[in-house]
Amino acid sequence: MGLLDGTFIMPTGANRPSFFTAPRGRLKLEWTRVKRYVTDLVSLWAYRTITKPRKTLALKQTVPTAIGLHRKMYTAFAELVSLRLVNVNWFTDKCSGDTQTLRKICAEGILESFRKRIATRGGEKWDWNLHNYARTPRVVSNRAARLPLNEAGMRQAVVKIESRQSLTRTGADGRRVPGTGTEKVVREYVVIQKQMFGGKESSWLVWGTTEETTLSKLAAEEKRDL
Repeated sequence: MGLLDGTFIMPTGANRPSFFTAPRGRLKLEWTRVKRYVTDLVSLWAYRTITKPRKTLALKQTVPTAIGLHRKMYTAFAELVSLRLVNVNWFTDKCSGDTQTLRKICAEGILESFRKRIATRGGEKWDWNLHNYARTPRVVSNRAARLPLNEAGMRQAVVKIESRQSLTRTGADGRRVPGTGTEKVVREYVVIQKQMFGGKESSWLVWGTTEETTLSKLAAEEKRDL
């Protein structure tokens, strides 16, 4: 499954128009945020009613779940790369426990992205570290959708995570690649999803990351829906 249509991430910084210099654009974003928030609440309510008794949404667990999956995903990826696996079939059952961790918590799209990154890194060793969180992670989108099957649906949450990370790359000669290893603040909009079929829910998976909804993206979305 892809990113749910209508997912809205309020832009920040330079992506957010000013009320003083671009009031129309800013008002459009604010109005869209309110509309999407309401429709998201309705979609979650509808998801609860798919089965009887109604599902418990456990909304307070969304952020801790996303943080745990985020850390586990990158740690497993870094450990996998450090093994210098170059086989394009690295995700088969015969590979390491880190491979199995990624298969268990990642959707197919981001799994394929990891596979390509591993295949193209050459003989380098990567050491990834998450040092701490620059800001408290928070939910910026939480929605659901019914699927055209019996007792079937899908939930999706987007969690904004700003963390201090470092990636140290060591070449085959044992020397650190210049410019790597520096601690940086990284902002990610982590998308997690779960599906329900026959009234039974799957575990949360990392779908990938997404970007803020700029005015240009919003205009393209509206044009597509015409």
